Amino acid sequence: MAQFLHIRVEDLDLLLPALQVHEVISLESDARPSDAHALWRDQVLASWDLGQVLQRCSAPQSRAYGVVYSLNETDALPVLMLIDEVLGLRKPKADQLHRLPGAKTVAHQWFDALWVDSALGFKAYCVRNTLQSGYLLAQESAALDTPAEVTATRKSA
Repeated sequence: MAQFLHIRVEDLDLLLPALQVHEVISLESDARPSDAHALWRDQVLASWDLGQVLQRCSAPQSRAYGVVYSLNETDALPVLMLIDEVLGLRKPKADQLHRLPGAKTVAHQWFDALWVDSALGFKAYCVRNTLQSGYLLAQESAALDTPAEVTATRKSA
């Protein structure tokens, strides 16, 4: 089974394919990205507040961490996604992965499944292994189910 990096931004947990994560960076106040760009290993990367991209906040926030992440398996530069927490590496079991609930939305093109681990009390969206190159650059955002809606959907499944 694949390994994922479990992250949190605002009230949303996500699983990123671990093989597409280059580095997790603690963001000191003097090293915070500005103007949607960041310097990483002598390369200028696009920098995005993931909470804002996913419509969890209306303006960029001061985040504690940055994840240098490749959107796909090409040689394109990765992006720096600003997040709140890193919760560890996870290896979801097949019976813990569920199809996304509801009708197709823009969120369905970004996420493969919903991971639910009742023993740990976690649920998280699984980010697709290969995202379209315009994932963050198009400045589209996705409104995701609120935790209450996800819980209600999970109980009815």
